[in-house]
Amino acid sequence: MSKVYTANTAKAKIVYNKEKEVYTIICAFNVTEQTDKGAWKFPTRAKCDFVSGDFVWETIQKDKERIISTAKQTMRTDNIEFV
Repeated sequence: MSKVYTANTAKAKIVYNKEKEVYTIICAFNVTEQTDKGAWKFPTRAKCDFVSGDFVWETIQKDKERIISTAKQTMRTDNIEFV
């Protein structure tokens, strides 16, 4: 009897730092709960599977593509969903 393994989907979000005026992408597999308003509850950054460096709004599109490809390699998955 063979087992069927389903690929886990990592959740990702873009976080804005008001003090530095920069953005960061955070990815985690262990995102399972939602708040009453429907937002996903992410663990602290130390417990996330991937945390990107800071980037500015002007280069967000180019940086996002580069960061997601790096996250896929680091986390060994092709299933990353932005929430």
